[in-house]
Amino acid sequence: MKNAMFDKEWFKLDNAAKIYPAARSSRWNAVFRMSVVLKEEVKPELLQQALDDIIDRFPSFRVTLKKGFFWYYFQFINEKPKIQEEKTYPCSMMRLTGKGYVFRVLYHSHRIAVEVFHSITDGTGNITFLKTLILRYCELCGAEIADVGDLLHYDDDPTPEEVEDSFGRYIDKSKGTLPRKEPVAYQIKGAKEKRGVLNITQGSMPFEQLHATAKSYNCTVNTYLSAVLAYVILNRQLYEKKSKKKPIRIQVPINLRKIFPSVTLRNFAGYYNTTVMPNEQTFEEIVRELDTQLKEKITPDYCQKFINSNVSLEKNPIIRVAPRFLKTLFMNLSFYMVGENLMSCTFSNIGNVVTPKELYDYIDRFEFVLGPQKYMNNAMTAASYNGTTLVTFSRTAKDPILERDFFRVLTEHGIEVTINSNRR
Repeated sequence: MKNAMFDKEWFKLDNAAKIYPAARSSRWNAVFRMSVVLKEEVKPELLQQALDDIIDRFPSFRVTLKKGFFWYYFQFINEKPKIQEEKTYPCSMMRLTGKGYVFRVLYHSHRIAVEVFHSITDGTGNITFLKTLILRYCELCGAEIADVGDLLHYDDDPTPEEVEDSFGRYIDKSKGTLPRKEPVAYQIKGAKEKRGVLNITQGSMPFEQLHATAKSYNCTVNTYLSAVLAYVILNRQLYEKKSKKKPIRIQVPINLRKIFPSVTLRNFAGYYNTTVMPNEQTFEEIVRELDTQLKEKITPDYCQKFINSNVSLEKNPIIRVAPRFLKTLFMNLSFYMVGENLMSCTFSNIGNVVTPKELYDYIDRFEFVLGPQKYMNNAMTAASYNGTTLVTFSRTAKDPILERDFFRVLTEHGIEVTINSNRR
């Protein structure tokens, strides 16, 4: 299919997407998922029809990954994607080069999941795709929706702005770049599970309780959850009594669309690192420190410098003319030196997922799961829907040290948490 949005059958990866094909390995290929849990079992034939109906609405999803001499690139696929029944752990390895799609739609029992290779989109793009899929699925199930709100309807035409590389649009070299050098962070280690196993632990809680607790500490929900995460990691390091202490660093994504106007469905996210020094601190002190750091970093100036830093590497004349295999070596090394090695954990909050009220009768909750990390054992996400927040830990280590301590702190703060896991 030649898409009317483009002059050719292929297009370039966006700026943020280029690191993932280069840094992938036999154990890691940057797959994450958004999923919805319905109140009734999934009807596969209607789900396939819904996917058939919406796929042309999302041209940046209708691609496969190809190897070029200088860069990887995306090529359009004529065949429509097929849904798959889920039979493995979440975010299992995905074949990324060839003729197949680099996302998949899975179903099992009451759950519908969209798993994507991070190069085609970020969390905002994935949840947008999932909501359109669920909207169409529920319509096929008989839902009558008066107003779809800000959801993208399958019958609408895509716009050029939805597939733009917004990093290239907003670069401004005159505003400077960010310093890259930071000390290595502490990470919770432990015995690894065998390859392919991803342990998932979820804590469900009333959003109002979570919000009230955060307010009692004079901070946002995002800062509060980040502070609890940093607090339990810090205490774990102090418990280990190692002679050399390392800083605790939580990486939190920023949706750059909220700073720079954009409706792109491709990658347009930055991140900031919050740092807690490795000495004994009260929880209140950590909250105040992270709140200060957050206010310093979620600013137009910081985000502009983040964009400049990312794009400047791609625009480097030496990098641009280097063949792809040399770029791969360089980016792989960069990912290690300024990537996960500098983090204790990543925490991504998709926020409150909004749907038409007519879908409340069909949907129980939304879930957000990060796949296996390349160097870290743990990752944390959050998603809220219809008054309930779901905090999810994904773990490749055997021992649930982090989530056990995290949810213990929440319950000590008076938040009612219901725990669910895919493991005993």
